[in-house]
Amino acid sequence: MTVVTRTPFALVIVLWLSGVLAAGQFAKISVTFPYFREAFFSHGSTLGFLVSLISAVGLLCGLFAGAFVARVGARKPLIAALCLGALLSIYQSFMPSFALFLISRAIEGISHLLIVVATPTLLGQITEPRHRATTMALWSTVFAVSFALFSWGGSPLVDRFGMSFLFWCHAGAMSVATIAVWVMLPSNIIPRSPDPLTLRAIVARHVTAYTSPRIAAPAAGWFFYAAGFVALVTVMPDFFSPERRHALVGVLPLSALVVSMTLGIVLVRRFTSVPVIIAGFGAASLLALSMALGLPVEVGCVAVLAATGLVQAGSFSAIPVLNATSQDQAFANGALAQLGNAGNMIGTPLLILLTNAYGLAGVIIFSVTTFGGGAIIHLWLSRLRKRGGV
Repeated sequence: MTVVTRTPFALVIVLWLSGVLAAGQFAKISVTFPYFREAFFSHGSTLGFLVSLISAVGLLCGLFAGAFVARVGARKPLIAALCLGALLSIYQSFMPSFALFLISRAIEGISHLLIVVATPTLLGQITEPRHRATTMALWSTVFAVSFALFSWGGSPLVDRFGMSFLFWCHAGAMSVATIAVWVMLPSNIIPRSPDPLTLRAIVARHVTAYTSPRIAAPAAGWFFYAAGFVALVTVMPDFFSPERRHALVGVLPLSALVVSMTLGIVLVRRFTSVPVIIAGFGAASLLALSMALGLPVEVGCVAVLAATGLVQAGSFSAIPVLNATSQDQAFANGALAQLGNAGNMIGTPLLILLTNAYGLAGVIIFSVTTFGGGAIIHLWLSRLRKRGGV
């Protein structure tokens, strides 16, 4: 790992904001989902793919992106990804047909994938060891911050100025981030890997990554987190009372953010990352189950999302803890992006299907199964690492 003598906090904030804007590629659709229901009312349950289709590229190419960043460096891919994201938001502001909108979302997946692979890898390299737990926990909040911002700021903007204005705001912010990264980010932070980018090498890297309980662990847990978080933030508000819905839409992701940046950081420093992740998954499962036993749905939903803040804080911190070299960190981030996108792609359509069939019980079944699965996979991989002496 690169030895860093001083953490460049201004650059950390710029990279974090880039991640917030990448998460905004999900949030701009998710928190305004009722408007899309009206605009594309004839498309039924396939509307869920407006949220999740952006994940298709990450699902297919996550580890390739990790190999690409390790091979060519992070600066040019990150700048290109931010620029592409801005252009696609401008295109989407014209509200094309449903089919063309879906195509633009699939292309947007390229932008999203490169940002979420390159940026945390950079953060792991530019941060002093004593600050690393804090900066990686900060990175883990990008989804929560983005959803909160779009919930509290985006919805009023749409109500007042229309949907197109929100997409133009997102495009403008990504343009500013592009310039800031171009100006502030040196080109030689990450040592470049000599590994070739051939198909054979990429397949071999997939085998290596997913058979390694170190590289695969953060990604495996993130699959279950991502499947749950985006889906629940999108669907849970349907079960809130109308007079509380607008305020609670922003509280849902904010609760995860608060827990991640307070209790999450404290616990990660004290107990290391993986036990904190397991505790977060376990708490979220139990809190979801408690809604079946009488816990008020609005309290229960906020509590479930708050518990996932521990998963946020631990998951990205686990990457440099479990993987010492920048190359392994890049591949771990690529695997995390790949499985996280798989979770994003599956979660929302599945939860919509369950709630259409079972109502609130579908939310409970989905949450207990998803977050319980995250705890189980981390316990299993921890056992494999202990067996192998890792």
